[in-house]
Amino acid sequence: MLGLAALIVPASAQAFCRTTTVRAPADFDPTTAGACFEGGLPLFWRNACIGYNVHYPPSKRVSYEDATNSLSVAFTRWTGASCPTEGNGRSRASIDVRDLGPVACDAVQYKARAPNQNAVIFRDDTWRYGPQVLGLTTVVFAPDTGEIYGADMEINTKDMDPIAFRDPVDKNAYDFLSVVTHEAGHFLGVGHSDSKGATMFARYDKGETHQRILSPDDVNAICSIYRPDGTRAVLNDKVTQAPGCDPTPRGGFTRECEDAPTTGICSVGAVGRSAPAVAGGAFVVAFCISLARRGRRRPGSGSP
Repeated sequence: MLGLAALIVPASAQAFCRTTTVRAPADFDPTTAGACFEGGLPLFWRNACIGYNVHYPPSKRVSYEDATNSLSVAFTRWTGASCPTEGNGRSRASIDVRDLGPVACDAVQYKARAPNQNAVIFRDDTWRYGPQVLGLTTVVFAPDTGEIYGADMEINTKDMDPIAFRDPVDKNAYDFLSVVTHEAGHFLGVGHSDSKGATMFARYDKGETHQRILSPDDVNAICSIYRPDGTRAVLNDKVTQAPGCDPTPRGGFTRECEDAPTTGICSVGAVGRSAPAVAGGAFVVAFCISLARRGRRRPGSGSP
């Protein structure tokens, strides 16, 4: 995803970007532009904590145990980031992420005023976005504020072969933890970075593991969005996080796919624009594409 770092501090002071409510031009790439796309509002979760669910059974190639363990580590890398506070102290980012257990629904969807789930889905058989794309995260948000209402993460287990879940990682394998840590950043509203050492750099080399560990640039990103004092950076304003910790999805929680209309929000699908191939491909998400206007129903497939 491409974001809006320049609205928070000057772009020259940081490499990270934030995902925004406006789609960037098709030819925009922060790794070559050296700056973030500056259209729209930056995205954020207002909640103090949010939940996700792993589809069960997850994959013929990824066990449920490997999936849940890796995702727990990936999200904790972000939520446990140590952030500077006023004075000389430090505290962690003001958001938590909880695993709410398995779900039966494997659709990318969001239903307004109805129970939902923020699903993590593994695609073994069909992947619409090209073999160079390793993961795709779709977010739904309020277009007038940038507040995220829901998110679904898809992982390309069809084309990632072999997948490594434990060290040492073979030079020809895909490090699963690196992929899901990157996608967890998108889930939280962080965009791609132009820093090659960052977790949110848009491309991945087989056998590499450094993207499973947040760089200073990634830490700056999560700390800028979810400040230790509980405020969210939104343009020149501050939005206070929702009180208390309730990870229940907006509208309630269900383990099944719901058949209800999506209204009153803007649905956005995050799809990847393939960067030059680097030993097996590119991460996603590169862009947010508006799929539905207020009052229209979003296609359940999540494709643009």
